[in-house]
Amino acid sequence: MRLSMRLMIWFLTILPFRFYYGISTFIFLIMYYILGYRRNVVEKNLRNAFPAITDKELKSLRKEFFKHLADYLIETVANFHMDKDAFDSRYKLTNTEILDDYAKKGINVIMAPGHYGNWEWVSYLGLIINFTCIAIYKEQSNRFVNELIMHSRGKYGLLLYHYHEAYKYILSGKNPSPICLYFLADQRPAKESKVHYIKFMNQETAAFRGMENLHRKMKGVVLYVHIRKVKRGFYEVEFRPLNEPGKIIMEPNLTERYFQALEENIREDPRYYLWSHNRWKYPPTDEVTTSHEQ
Repeated sequence: MRLSMRLMIWFLTILPFRFYYGISTFIFLIMYYILGYRRNVVEKNLRNAFPAITDKELKSLRKEFFKHLADYLIETVANFHMDKDAFDSRYKLTNTEILDDYAKKGINVIMAPGHYGNWEWVSYLGLIINFTCIAIYKEQSNRFVNELIMHSRGKYGLLLYHYHEAYKYILSGKNPSPICLYFLADQRPAKESKVHYIKFMNQETAAFRGMENLHRKMKGVVLYVHIRKVKRGFYEVEFRPLNEPGKIIMEPNLTERYFQALEENIREDPRYYLWSHNRWKYPPTDEVTTSHEQ
């Protein structure tokens, strides 16, 4: 099975880019019409996030999401053979000058995208910015998938660490250049984790506080990575500061600011968020206090 998957991925990587979206359409048809992949989860998430949505609007939005999900999957494979020129033409970074400014001043950066648009391609930044680039990485249960993701994210110089390993690396102070930490902060915490709940997309949402803990040690700036899908295979990316460099205590806190920025991004065009993720699987219990009740 692993060999056949490797051969298939190798075959895909040698194809010209124009063939990718024909394959993506085929994947969409399989996922949506034959497998019905996570359709119940997607529908539940959309209904809860947009309570006023009509059945017709929900059906259209759900279908458009699955078209994008197929595009994202095929673009992740394309990542294996894309070079800097391909990224430059398809992934427009609109304000990298602020990154240059932070690098010159020696300011550490936490780069915080959400599961929106194509968040994998952000990893190519390692080719063009003057930071030591690190990513918080959660190991996948499937060993083969784990290897693919490690290779895909690491090929552009991104150093991959588990959360506690990254924390130790940052505290060590051994790095000669400023750090750019890539952190997807909208993942669902484990059920047994001690979590913080906030209001996000009309729902009480369990949130990691790890980004704030890391920021206290790095004392830099957190950038929300605002992604727009311009058309199939083309994106625009804007880096939006969530705090002034070095400012640690703020109201609302960084976690809330992050989710506010992500919600704004989603509401601009809801088709491109990862609705198939069971993000709201664990609602708050009676014992949990949400941030807006404090």
